[in-house]
Amino acid sequence: MAYLLVDNLKIKLRETLFSNRQFSQIYYSLSFSRPVLPHRVGAVYYRTKSSWDLKPHECPCDLEFLEYLHKLHIQNQTIFHFGTGAHHILGLENQKLEYPNEIIGITASTPEHEEYVRLCLEDRSFSKYYKVICADIYNLTAKSLPMLDIVSLFHLCEFYMPEEAKFVHHDDASLLDLFLSKLNPGGKILFYQESVGWGKAKNIVHSFVEQGKIQKIDVYKNLLIYTKTN
Repeated sequence: MAYLLVDNLKIKLRETLFSNRQFSQIYYSLSFSRPVLPHRVGAVYYRTKSSWDLKPHECPCDLEFLEYLHKLHIQNQTIFHFGTGAHHILGLENQKLEYPNEIIGITASTPEHEEYVRLCLEDRSFSKYYKVICADIYNLTAKSLPMLDIVSLFHLCEFYMPEEAKFVHHDDASLLDLFLSKLNPGGKILFYQESVGWGKAKNIVHSFVEQGKIQKIDVYKNLLIYTKTN
């Protein structure tokens, strides 16, 4: 009984703590941990402090993506990757291919981009086929993107906040529309069904299927692969 009371108290304290952004920021500062999503701490704090290391047991999406690319022998293609992580594993593994893919990654995390810069300075060939933009993905436009063969949107619906609407061009639905408009014939767009945002993202994906915009063509582990229908 005492354990239940303690657990309930912890839950209530945590709910109170994370309902206030200033308290949340203090918590992350004192605990030397980094926020996973921006909603609790605000966009500016998140972009300044957030960073994601490679954690296969928590989020294997990038490793599964690599496996999928290797399985299909995908090389010499143009790939857009949403969420690089501080590990930049996609770019590092891409270097090993006989015909590397041209990869454009995007991160809103300053520490993740700083790690990219460090890797580029350490190995000048790293940026030859792997470019990482430090920006809000919801600010991209058709003019800022090339035509693409593969798009990974593993983190759709994780980062958009209505309060940021006046600063960006897109919400999650219009972002998906944007990438579909830049997808080459036969191109693929991938989603991660274990994402913390998948509960919302799947509704958008399903609505696009119902509208006849996309169709599912493959599944690899936790990855769902779609293509345009026209």
